Amino acid sequence: MTKKVCTLFLYCLSLVCLADDSIESVMQRMKPEPAVQIAYQETRTMGLFDADWQGSGFLYAALPDSMLKQQLKPEIELMAADGNQLIYHKPSTRTYHHTQLDESNPMMASLVAFKAMLTGNLAALRQLYQLKFSSSELSWKLEMTAKKHEPDEQPLKIIMQGISEQAASKMVVTLPDGDRSSYVLNQPQQGQAIRQHLQELLQSLKSH
Repeated sequence: MTKKVCTLFLYCLSLVCLADDSIESVMQRMKPEPAVQIAYQETRTMGLFDADWQGSGFLYAALPDSMLKQQLKPEIELMAADGNQLIYHKPSTRTYHHTQLDESNPMMASLVAFKAMLTGNLAALRQLYQLKFSSSELSWKLEMTAKKHEPDEQPLKIIMQGISEQAASKMVVTLPDGDRSSYVLNQPQQGQAIRQHLQELLQSLKSH
């Protein structure tokens, strides 16, 4: 009998521990040490198209302020936010853009939020979004609603979700016009080799 009571107590204690997730602990898990690589699958639902768009690739981030999205399918695209620089390259169409990342521009808001999340920058998220965090014994959810938006538009919304004591596994970005991008995220891989690869990708983009 004593053994059963002890087992039940330990089980209940484990549930309490699992429910201890906070926005700070989640963001700490997202922070790269020294760099992070996350495989992703993306689904875009757009009002002007009947069928959803599907894509996949890798997300990279490194402190203090670098993020890169490497889309591999359906075709290669590279987009990086490095400090205050925004760089985009699509080899198949020979498209290349290199400009300033304007954090006050609503069109760039989701990218700014993406960078802040991948680098664990909670202060930046709090500055741009109303944050609502909830957790249970099995999972956590962070809802972000943009503070700035046009009076006649819905605000940009981002929802991140994950299993308790793990980094995000899902993310949904809903734009003011109703278009939506849903991401399925693998658990982060970290290490110095990933940081080196990210630096090589950034250098290749900047020297294009």
